[in-house]
Amino acid sequence: MSSEQLTLADSIRKVHQDLRRDVHQTPEAAESIWNAHVANFDKLNEYAQSMRQLAEHHWADKAHGQTRLTWCYQTIKDYFHGKDISGLQRRRARDQRKQITHEICSNCQIRIEHGIQKPRVLDVGSCYNAFSQYEDLETVAIDIAPADKSVHRIDFLRTPQPPLICTHSFDTIVFSLVLDYLPTCGQRLSACLIAHQLLTCFGLLLIVEPDSSLRGNRQAAWRQALESIGFGLVSCVKATNLHCMAFRKLSLSNEMNVNDCTRIAQLLNIPQDDESLETDRQSVDIDQKLFDELPFFVD
Repeated sequence: MSSEQLTLADSIRKVHQDLRRDVHQTPEAAESIWNAHVANFDKLNEYAQSMRQLAEHHWADKAHGQTRLTWCYQTIKDYFHGKDISGLQRRRARDQRKQITHEICSNCQIRIEHGIQKPRVLDVGSCYNAFSQYEDLETVAIDIAPADKSVHRIDFLRTPQPPLICTHSFDTIVFSLVLDYLPTCGQRLSACLIAHQLLTCFGLLLIVEPDSSLRGNRQAAWRQALESIGFGLVSCVKATNLHCMAFRKLSLSNEMNVNDCTRIAQLLNIPQDDESLETDRQSVDIDQKLFDELPFFVD
């Protein structure tokens, strides 16, 4: 790890640690702490530039296989245009054979029957709009800390924001190293519920998370949480230091009471939620391995 790469990674870790520390100290003020974090443009702009420098000049050197970006792209292509078992058409045919019915609106029914040639993608936490290189995708990129003028400065937890981001309007939503950034499991559930609201029928939700977030049995717990709010697992890939998960939207709505939300949110717990501040400080050396390896590639 070069000195420049170490400096950039340290600055990024500090942002995560400061946010997590503040929420640990006063959990009842988590929402106001998040709002203050989103409003701190100077810190977020520095964070964004560090992320872009790492992604474009350091992590790319390690991309000897399929990166997070190319995994997402290939999964989108396989799902909407592929003929194998992971494809949308094959999955719908299999559901029909098994007499499994899912809600679908008339507009989505027509689009699927005609084929979705250019899927509309919402890239959340995009940083510098990496998906813009794919001309066969219609991408909207958002981030609380944009590093490129093509990325809209929007807090996903405050969407929908018409006319750019409307309900039931995206074929795919990408959370790549996003959910673990959120400091509480309640915010992670909110993000997933919003994604469900914004996705079209049978739309695709792609989640990429580091091992440090999903170690132990947490991957199974996350799957249970997402299935509880109307998603179904499409595929799951274990990569170097990384979990890549694809889910499809299977219901038009997901009405839940407060108790349901509390119970499901706890399933989206990550180790950092449970660790004390002292443990969090001691874990810096371990977490550094994650930054050494990014971007990840599929074995």
